[in-house]
Amino acid sequence: MATTTFDRSPAANDVRSPSVLVVLVTRDAVGWLRGCLESLAAQTHPRLGVVAVDNGSTDGTLEILRQALGDARVAALGENRGVAGALTAATQLPPAQAADYLLLVHDDAALAPDAVERLLEGAEGIKGVERVGIVGPKIVDWDEPRILREVGRSTDRFGHPYTPLQDGELDQGQYDRVLEVLFVSSAVMLVSREAWQRTGPFDERFAGHHDDLDFCWRARLAGFRVLMTPLATARHRDATARGERGQEQRSRSTRYYAERAALASMLKDYGVLTLLWLLPVYTVLGVARILYMALSRRFEDAFDLLAAWAWNILHLPGTLRRRIRAQSVRSVPDRKIRPFMASTFRLPRWFERAEEILDEGLEELEDEELGRQLPRRAAGVAAGHPVLLGSILAIGLGALAVRHLVGPEVLSGGALASFPADLRDFFGELGSGVRTTVLGGVQPGSPALAGLGAGSWVAFGSTSLAQKVLLGAMPALAGVAMYRAMARQTGSPASAVVAAAVYVLSAIMLWAFSEGRLSLLVVLAILPLAWDRIDAAFARRAPERPFRFGVGLGVALSIGAAFAPAVVLPVGAFAVANLIAGRRRGRGSALVGLAVAVAALLAFPVVLAAAGEPAAALTSSIGTTDVWFLLRLAPGSGPGTWAVAAFLPLAAIVCFAGAGDPQRGRAWRALFVAVAGTVLAWASVAGHLPVALTNAPAWLAAAAVAESALVAYGLSTFARGLGRQAFGARQLGVAVLTILLSVGIAAQVLQVTFAEWAIRPGGLPPAWQVIASSSGGEFRILWVGAPNGERFPAPGGDPIALAEAGELTVRFGLTDRDGVTALDEGRARSGPGYEELHGILETLLGGGTRHLGALLGPFGVRYLIAEEGDLPAGVADRLSEQLDLDRVPAGGLTIFRNAAVLPTAFVSANAPVPDRSDLGAIEASPDVLARALEGGGETFTGTADAAGHVVVSEQFDAGWRVDNAGDVLAPFAGYGWAVAAPVQPGEVIVRYTRQWLRTAELALLAVVWAIALWVTRKQGSA
Repeated sequence: MATTTFDRSPAANDVRSPSVLVVLVTRDAVGWLRGCLESLAAQTHPRLGVVAVDNGSTDGTLEILRQALGDARVAALGENRGVAGALTAATQLPPAQAADYLLLVHDDAALAPDAVERLLEGAEGIKGVERVGIVGPKIVDWDEPRILREVGRSTDRFGHPYTPLQDGELDQGQYDRVLEVLFVSSAVMLVSREAWQRTGPFDERFAGHHDDLDFCWRARLAGFRVLMTPLATARHRDATARGERGQEQRSRSTRYYAERAALASMLKDYGVLTLLWLLPVYTVLGVARILYMALSRRFEDAFDLLAAWAWNILHLPGTLRRRIRAQSVRSVPDRKIRPFMASTFRLPRWFERAEEILDEGLEELEDEELGRQLPRRAAGVAAGHPVLLGSILAIGLGALAVRHLVGPEVLSGGALASFPADLRDFFGELGSGVRTTVLGGVQPGSPALAGLGAGSWVAFGSTSLAQKVLLGAMPALAGVAMYRAMARQTGSPASAVVAAAVYVLSAIMLWAFSEGRLSLLVVLAILPLAWDRIDAAFARRAPERPFRFGVGLGVALSIGAAFAPAVVLPVGAFAVANLIAGRRRGRGSALVGLAVAVAALLAFPVVLAAAGEPAAALTSSIGTTDVWFLLRLAPGSGPGTWAVAAFLPLAAIVCFAGAGDPQRGRAWRALFVAVAGTVLAWASVAGHLPVALTNAPAWLAAAAVAESALVAYGLSTFARGLGRQAFGARQLGVAVLTILLSVGIAAQVLQVTFAEWAIRPGGLPPAWQVIASSSGGEFRILWVGAPNGERFPAPGGDPIALAEAGELTVRFGLTDRDGVTALDEGRARSGPGYEELHGILETLLGGGTRHLGALLGPFGVRYLIAEEGDLPAGVADRLSEQLDLDRVPAGGLTIFRNAAVLPTAFVSANAPVPDRSDLGAIEASPDVLARALEGGGETFTGTADAAGHVVVSEQFDAGWRVDNAGDVLAPFAGYGWAVAAPVQPGEVIVRYTRQWLRTAELALLAVVWAIALWVTRKQGSA
């Protein structure tokens, strides 16, 4: 926007006063029309005429107009033709053709007495400014004149209208200068006769929605300036937006009308060269906007955007005709108009508001007249804007936390599950009828894979970038979720900010991030929402729209379950706490039951698998036995799990002691969950719980949510009325709490700042190169170690289970050649194949075999790996005794190579393939001669040179078939668990025939998700 000054020299006053014809457009305005007419009658400009054009009013507006202006100055159209139609009718009158200027005025606008004179000064009295074609006033609110409504407008490069004003912004003189703008409102618009004749009429197709934008843009193309002068003021009622015109009903949202006008204006007003690059960018960004709206459940907004595009396609011939007219009078190139447009990508309102607050804060800090010390003034600024301050610090801290993640390198280390190189593998695994990882089976892929695939697509098709973004975003999302939950419950933004901070800096959160445990991070992001919604379900006041409320909670829970079915454990703890101490147990139970049912339906592939084997799906053997670690919510060691992390449970205890009404009931429930979560975590690692309930990280996550909530409850009530009380325990508690939170948060921030996370580029042990350089082809790795509650070395991930043999007990896991994979998110490694592997290991530990390699051969296990020093001495001796395992020198890892390994899918003429577990037969067999099959997933192909067996080391299902020698064979469970069949010489095809079941599941899943998202959709723009 350009700033100009008036020429008030005597010569300027000698010019003949120009004539102005006011075109008053009316429509059912009886309630406010007299105020508009009175303002026109009070104008000080001597050469002023008024004509009124009525758009089919039915409420007495015409009678008022005729009484005030006379029949000759009132044109009744009999129907609503909009502003464009009214102006077209007015300009056909002789007075309009003779007037020097037309002043368009809406019936709900009232001008200041000198407004016309000031508008003319802007049009003709500004020194050095020529060809001013359109001038608008500063428009303020009808009822509250201190509130600004219009000071000129702009658009982005794509024609979307933009105003520099904040909602409810007060007039403090910040726009008291003449501004050159892209367009002004048609509520009050002065147009010169030359500009009107050269530019052409308003586009009647817009029906009064943003036609001022298109008109002013075309005027600029014709070489005319558009100004806003603050010396002219007008009040605007905006009666249509208020809904005060009885028969005026807006059929679509503001987004629809703005998008419609934006695209039409672009097509009419931009030059060809500009459109050649701008339209493709607009299309790509438009598709991205639609996807974002759909993902955020703003379906009405997405539909309005599509409808606006459809309108422009249908009206394209008319747009092109008007384009010819607009371009025929062009005298200004696009580059001359762009300075009056906003940037292509505007900052969100939050950032604009943040800039204003920071400016105010800096001014206050620099104001020496305040007479306060700098620390106290800084504290005042922080206390006044806690959310802004917390957000700024969080952004800075987050940047430091992910500094090692930035770059093109692929992350590894910790318990990080690798992402496939191609995002299509996510969707392929989701849609596959068989599991393609480790020992296979028919356990379906989790719906989480759809999210991971979509995230990778958004990340420009880069799965490694998507992995980094998700890992970095989850703690931030968890903090936002905690803030929103506590802000709703306490009504104290400052308390909610502190609760979010301690939650993000808790030991469990930092440990999960360092380890790269995406599924646990998702759970940590979901749990604050679950805590808040379950609390609301049991609250005294019923939630609005209870069914939508329950479905919304179910959607959130289903996301958590898709990544980690064990989310049911902390959510169950939340529900139990409210059942014990909630206010409305009946209603709360019904809503939580509805949510659980919805979650089960939305994640039914995962839920059905977990229901079949709950122990495998819910359990985790991860967790230290050190009680002090558990008390500070740390399942293991890592950055942020040091002794200082105890600040959170200590602060929670102090806050519980100080929490008062109305948070006392919530504080008791939070205390119950915090204590129960910590105790159950200890019981998990101590082996005192049923296997299905053994999951220390899940219980500690519940405790972290509860303790963070206690901090919010205490802070929101602790210091209330503190200044009116004598010094005592309460004041001492506040002091202790201040020290705990200050020291704890600061120390954890330092840990994050200088942390060396377990996940990083090159996070694999150096000895892993032995495995990575192994010859091609698929194989599997057996991981073993002492039962110490820790993960395996990267990329081994977490253990599956324990093979118990007294002092020789080991934990074990099984992975493909590249380690754990994100394709298995939400799925347990379980089934008859794993049970057979468990039995083989117990046979080894019991000293019952010296041919472990042969026993592991049908599993495709080529390597057995343990961390150096992690094997019990007796187990290391047992492995060294095996005749078919060869020790491979490697520093940092203990690696054995299996000399008797078999391909993961093969045909063999001499391999013994019993239909049950028969370790003796396998041990007694000669060296097996096997030919690998090609393919994978649902189809394997190869050739048998002689009669024998075909074996695919995937867990058996009756849906497999074998094509051989013209026959279709039904396989049997080889070794008691694998897919096997006798074959004759010739081509062999092993294929899965029940893919239709998975396709039907996906179709049903898509339908239920569509219904759930529609039920929980957000309301569209007004």
